Amino acid sequence: MATPHQGKRILFDLSTSYAWRGQHAVGIVRTEREIAARILGDPNLDVVPVIFHGGQLRAISTDQAFDIISSPKPAPKSITTAPAEPPIEAAVEAAVEASLPPRPGFAKGVHRFAKWVARGVLKGVPQRSREDFRQSLIFGREALKKMVVTDRAPPPAVLLPQEPLPPPPSPPPPQPVHIPLDFSLIVHPSKNDVLFLCGLGWDVIDCKRLSEIKVSSGMKIASVMYDLIPVKFPNLAGGNPMDYFYNYFLHMVDLSEHIFCISKCTERDLIEFMEERDRPLGRTSVFYLGANISTAPDGSEIADEPTRERLRKGRYALTVGTFEIRKNYRLLLDIWPDLVKDPEFDLDLVIVGMPGWGNDEIMENLRQSPLLGRRIFWFNKLGDGGLSWLYENCNVFVFPSLYEGWGLPVVEALQHGKPVIVSDQGSSPEAGLEVATIVAIDDRQGWINAIKEASTGRLVASRPKAIPSWDEAANEARSRLLNVVGA
Repeated sequence: MATPHQGKRILFDLSTSYAWRGQHAVGIVRTEREIAARILGDPNLDVVPVIFHGGQLRAISTDQAFDIISSPKPAPKSITTAPAEPPIEAAVEAAVEASLPPRPGFAKGVHRFAKWVARGVLKGVPQRSREDFRQSLIFGREALKKMVVTDRAPPPAVLLPQEPLPPPPSPPPPQPVHIPLDFSLIVHPSKNDVLFLCGLGWDVIDCKRLSEIKVSSGMKIASVMYDLIPVKFPNLAGGNPMDYFYNYFLHMVDLSEHIFCISKCTERDLIEFMEERDRPLGRTSVFYLGANISTAPDGSEIADEPTRERLRKGRYALTVGTFEIRKNYRLLLDIWPDLVKDPEFDLDLVIVGMPGWGNDEIMENLRQSPLLGRRIFWFNKLGDGGLSWLYENCNVFVFPSLYEGWGLPVVEALQHGKPVIVSDQGSSPEAGLEVATIVAIDDRQGWINAIKEASTGRLVASRPKAIPSWDEAANEARSRLLNVVGA
């Protein structure tokens, strides 16, 4: 059955998710995974998951794509009850089936027929695509052979017991199944295709090679702009305005027919960036990232039981984000010793985030702090279940960031119904959805006062009028992508 948009493909790039496979998601990785999970499964779209590899766009199967975007899960608990035994009739049928001989004559016929078809089809394929197509046929032929001919083990003895057998030992816990990737299938885009980039493009995409593919194929590109911090505030990103990020942003803006900005703040920064350089800018739109974490809260991810029980009481302030200069954890680590001097102040500080770059000094200060493990707790690697549990149990969420493109943890905390304190910089007030408490970034005493108000219950949570969801974000992306391909 034809789809409503037949002939117009969305090439969904999953290069970032592939690079981060098996790891817990940070903000941008989470965005690619969440949007992909919703768009790849849309039966009304022709979506091809691709990975940029070896200077080419390589197609992977939808099953492989879902395997890549799946969040790592904790090892399953041991099975305490043995599964029910299959009926004895099933055991007999399995033994009979295993004893059937293979059908070599039929298999040879299929093999000869496949080669005859392949030769005929290859004659009609353009020379430049012939080798790629030949490799695809080889993979298909081998898969067909495996379906037709299988190595059959000798038939097992079938035991018809007169008395019930003792239950078998419990099987080992099932292990995650990872589908091996085949990078042999090169995608040759057409003018009816749109490539969607919503990951860490500067890490995984060769802009020069991508430009060559775009020019030769006529395909369109839609990309997501998260922030322009590396060029707007290079001191916060450990670089300078003329480094790789500067060139990457210019390349991506030049290549993209449509740019999704994750906040109004980012859209303003992008427009200003291009106007200052007298460069044209294609269409832009704002779409907010979802706040809902699909994984249920799971406190067991916090392995240390005394720490988990302490935090279960809910007497802590939470902050979330990679240890980078712009997250401004320095402020929190600076004021917490002063806060805990007050015997009435009982909030701990919980930081969730992996180490970033350019922050060696503040990381060392954290490790050397006498409060670490007593009143300050740091979680380096935590899954979505553990993160959701910390959101659910915290007293207040604090976010003193120097600059953000959006502030995903802010809306995640609001989604969990928590009072939120944010800085007055970048998009943090925008992410606060008009209900967060906003404190000037340089007002040290203001931060102390706001956190004390939260500890005494005077700072209460207010529910925003609307909280963005990943379904809404995916629907917005879907609509804009169809506009780009001219559907």
